[in-house]
Amino acid sequence: MTPIHPENLTVLENSLFLAIGSDFSLENDPDVIQQLIGDKRSLNTKRKYQKDLKDFFLFVAKKEPSRDLVLEFLHLEQRHAVAVVLMYKAHLIKKKLAEATVNRRLSAIKSMVAMGRRLGVCNFYVDDVKGERVETYRDTTGIRATDYAQVIALVDQNTLKGKRDYALLRLL
Repeated sequence: MTPIHPENLTVLENSLFLAIGSDFSLENDPDVIQQLIGDKRSLNTKRKYQKDLKDFFLFVAKKEPSRDLVLEFLHLEQRHAVAVVLMYKAHLIKKKLAEATVNRRLSAIKSMVAMGRRLGVCNFYVDDVKGERVETYRDTTGIRATDYAQVIALVDQNTLKGKRDYALLRLL
């Protein structure tokens, strides 16, 4: 082991007495929604999450979300928070919203709770609230190759229009 030079020892000793945190202070508690929105890259996700969280707080508290209201929710006990989110989910289903919409709104709440946990203002999870099963409502597989070959075979390649149509269909 190399010995510490006396000049470096003084620097190390002085660093022990430096104040920590004065340059990194947050005014009181953090604004969880602002942190969450700032953490997202997609403008569409930011816009939708803000709208979804506003809808959630308007339903459960009859008020738009504020720093204090969000912190009040995040300070609930887990069983109470899960009950509130389940009540909101039941409300969304009763409104007959699409499964994907319900899932996105629940995702916004779960993301807010996760951000609250990361910021140290929340100590619960809402993972017990499961999303809706999304049923596909349309077939996007396209037509079979044999059916497509039959369509191409119908094109009259002896005309200029037919040659154009054949070329377009081949490109598809």
